[in-house]
Formats: sequence, structure tokens, C-alpha cells
Amino acid sequence: MSDEIIPKADTAEMEREALRALLRDVTDQRDKLLSQYEAMALQVDESTREIDDDILRAQEYAKKAEVSEHRATEETARVNELARQLDDERRKSANVAEEFARFRYAAEHASVENPRAMLWRAISLIARDFVAWMRVKIPPDSPLLPWFDRTIEMVTKAGCLALRWANAFVGWATPRLIDLWKWLKSEVARRVSKE
Repeated sequence: MSDEIIPKADTAEMEREALRALLRDVTDQRDKLLSQYEAMALQVDESTREIDDDILRAQEYAKKAEVSEHRATEETARVNELARQLDDERRKSANVAEEFARFRYAAEHASVENPRAMLWRAISLIARDFVAWMRVKIPPDSPLLPWFDRTIEMVTKAGCLALRWANAFVGWATPRLIDLWKWLKSEVARRVSKE
């Protein structure tokens, strides 16, 4: 009977050793799997950080692109406005050139025209061009623009009124000056003849 116990003890010991070896293998495999999972988790974290960085970079690029697009739109609008102003200036210059050509032609071919009217037309053209040039220099959204327009309107009305008064005065004074000149001439002639 003691011989039967010894082989059973050996068998139990061998089974325990086999179980221990199996347990060691399972533990090793578990540790390997855990280290692989940890490595994968670190890789996922790193990939997530890279993706977050890429998303932030993409958002910054999108903002910069939006700002650039907005700036390009503003620049395009500004260029269009300047082109319109340039066209207006060219049209005005062409009109002024035509008016001066008519003025020159009238001065050369019609010497009977009133010199005061010719002078007034020339002054009006120069003043109109100067006012248009000054107005273009003021930005369209400036609060000074309405004041400038009102001032020009008042100066124009005052100038027209002064011109009307001057014409009325010249019309009134001309015959009196002619009469005075005739009287002076006759008075001088009378006094010279007495001597």
C-alpha cells in the first residue's frame, strides 16, 4: 500500500508542476498582452494628440483663409471704387478739355463775345474742377463730406448772389460813368478853349 501512495504523490506533484508551468505560461501571456495593450494605448494617445494638433492647425488655416478671403473681398471692392473714381476723373477731364476747346474756339472766332462772360466761364470751370478734385480726396464714409457739400453749396449761392449784385451795379454805374466821362471831357474842352 505504501507503494501505491508514492506513485500517487509523484503524480500529484507532477500535476502541480504542470499546473504551475501552465500558470506561468498564462501569466507570461497575460503580461505580454498587457504590455501590448499599454503600447497600443500609448500609440492611440499619441495619435489622438497628433490628430488634435492637426485639427487645431486646420482650424487656424481655415481662420487665416477666411481673413484672407475677407481682405481680398475688401481689396476688390476698394479697387473697383478707385477704378470708378478714375473713370469719373477721366470723364471730367474729357469734359473740361472739351469745354476749354469750345472756349478757345469761341475766343478765337467770336471776338464779339462779352469778355466778362468768358472770364466768368473760365473761373467757373476752374472752380468746379477744384471742388470736384477736393471732394474726391475726402473718403465716402467721412463725416466731413456733408459739411464740405454744404459749405460748397453756400459759397456757390453767395458767389452767384455777389455776381448778380456786381452785374446790377455795373449795369447801373455804366451809363452814369459814361455821362460823367462826357461831362468831364466837355468841361476840360470848355476850360481849354477859354484860355
